[in-house]
Amino acid sequence: MKIRVFIATASLVASGGLVAFAGSAQAALYTVCVGDGGAVTVNGDLVVPAGESCTLTGTKVKGSVTVQAGADLVAADATFNGAVNVGQDGYLDLTDTAVKGALTTQAAFGAHLQNSSVKAGITATDGFVYAVDSTLGGTVRATTGELYVSGSSLSGALTGERNLYTDVYDSTVKGALTVSGNSLGGVLCASEVEGKAVYKNNSDTLQLGGDGLLGSCAGATYFGGDVAVTDNTATVVLDNAIVRGGLTATGNTPALRVGPLARVRGAITGETTAAASAARSAKAAPQDRGGDLAKKAAHRAEEARADAHEAGDSGL
Repeated sequence: MKIRVFIATASLVASGGLVAFAGSAQAALYTVCVGDGGAVTVNGDLVVPAGESCTLTGTKVKGSVTVQAGADLVAADATFNGAVNVGQDGYLDLTDTAVKGALTTQAAFGAHLQNSSVKAGITATDGFVYAVDSTLGGTVRATTGELYVSGSSLSGALTGERNLYTDVYDSTVKGALTVSGNSLGGVLCASEVEGKAVYKNNSDTLQLGGDGLLGSCAGATYFGGDVAVTDNTATVVLDNAIVRGGLTATGNTPALRVGPLARVRGAITGETTAAASAARSAKAAPQDRGGDLAKKAAHRAEEARADAHEAGDSGL
C-alpha cells in the first residue's frame, strides 16, 4: 500500500488562495485554487475542488486544469498550456484567455468564452457552450445542451447534436457544420461555412440566413460546399444565402422554404417551396437566446466571484 505524503510549497500558500502540493509517491505537481489568484505561474496542474470557487487574473498554468463537480473557475488574461476539464454542474468563465489544450465539459452548468481561444477543440455533453468573439481550433462538438457561437472563428468542424438549439451568428466555420436532433432548431446568421452543411432531424424552427422566423439577421450567409436539409419536422427557411454547392431537401415536413435572396449554384434535389420576402413574413423572436445565456453566465460568474472573494485573497 502506497502512502502519499503531500508537501505544501511555501511560496504559494495563502489562506483561501492557491496552494500547491507535490506528492512524494507521485511526481506531478498540482495546485489547488480556492479564492482569488493573481499573476503567477503554476508549474503543474491546477484543480478547483468540488463546490469551491476560484478566480484567476493573469495566471499561467503549465499543466492541465480541472474544475470539479459544482465548482467554478472564472479567469481573465490567463494562459492554460494543457487541457481544461469541467465536471458535473461545474462552471467555466474565460475572458481574454488562451487554452492550448482541449476543453471538455461533462454535465457541466456551462462554459462561457469571451475573446478567448481554445486550440485543441471543445467537447461538451449537457450544459451550455456560449462562445463570443473567440478563436476555436480543432473540432467543436456539443451534445444535449445549448450551443451559441457569435463573432467567432472555427478552424475545424462544428457539431450540435440533440441540443435544445444550435445558433451561429457572424462566425466562420472552416470545416463541416452538422446540426441534428435539436428540439428548438437553430439559426445560422451572417456566417460562412466552408465545409458541407447538414441539418437533419431537427424540430421547431431552422433559420438559415436572412431575416426569418426567429428574428432579424443583417448580412448574407455563405455555404462553400453542399447543403443537406433532411428529415426535419421544423419550419425551415433558407434566405439571403449563397450555396456554392448543391442543395438536398428531402423528407422535411413542411418542405424547405427558399426565399427570394437565396442563390444555389449547384443542383437542387428534393422538395422546396418559395417563401415570401422574409422581411415581410418574419415574426418576433420568441426569446433572445444569446441574451438569455449571457444573463445565465453573468449570474453564475457573479456568484463565483463573491464566493472566491469570501474565501480569501491569495496575495500573489
